[in-house]
This record gives sequence, structure tokens and C-alpha cells, in this order.
Amino acid sequence: MTAEAPLHGEVCVLRFYTLAGDTWRGHPLADSVVEAAHRAGLAGATLLRGMVGFGRHGVDTFLSVLEVHADHQPVMVELVDRESRLLAFLADLLAEGLPDRLVTLGEAEALASPPEK
Repeated sequence: MTAEAPLHGEVCVLRFYTLAGDTWRGHPLADSVVEAAHRAGLAGATLLRGMVGFGRHGVDTFLSVLEVHADHQPVMVELVDRESRLLAFLADLLAEGLPDRLVTLGEAEALASPPEK
């Protein structure tokens, strides 16, 4: 896939929720998703590290200055592009054995988009 023209108007946001210690094929899962998105030519990706989180297993992830459990730090990867491109990307990752994690898809509106460099 190659990058399209700058995005304007209706776009979608695909989010992967994981932990910093999660791995896929020997590499950090979140980093692997961002790298795969770049190779696929998606419009944008951001990796966000959280301070507090919990999931369906009821495990609270509280980080403090004094006690940091890096492997349990919540991490979210947010990808932006057209819905069809995001769904095709997700299907490819799942076919390649992406670990089972929460993934959401939401609508957004691109109000501005920087020109390509």
C-alpha cells in the first residue's frame, strides 16, 4: 500500500490497547504494530503510553514515580486512515497471528492535514 493524498473529511481511527510488556514475534507488540502501519503506508500512527489503566481481567495498572512496573504500563496505538485501509490492515495483522487484544474502530473528521515532506 502507498500513502494517499493528505486526509480531509471523514476518516477512521483504529486503536490497539495493550501493555508495554506484550510481545509479538520477539518484539514489543505496540512497536510492531506501528512499524507494520508505516510499511503499509497508512496515513498516521501514534503510540501512547498511559499511567493508569484496567481491563476485563480487572488488573489495575497504577504507575508512580517510586514504583514503576514497566511491563504493565498501558499502551495504546492509534492509527488514522480511511476505513477500508484500516480494516484491510487489521485483517492482514490477524492473518499473521496478531495476539488477541482489544481493538476498536471509530469515526473521526480530519480538519487539517500537513502536506507531505
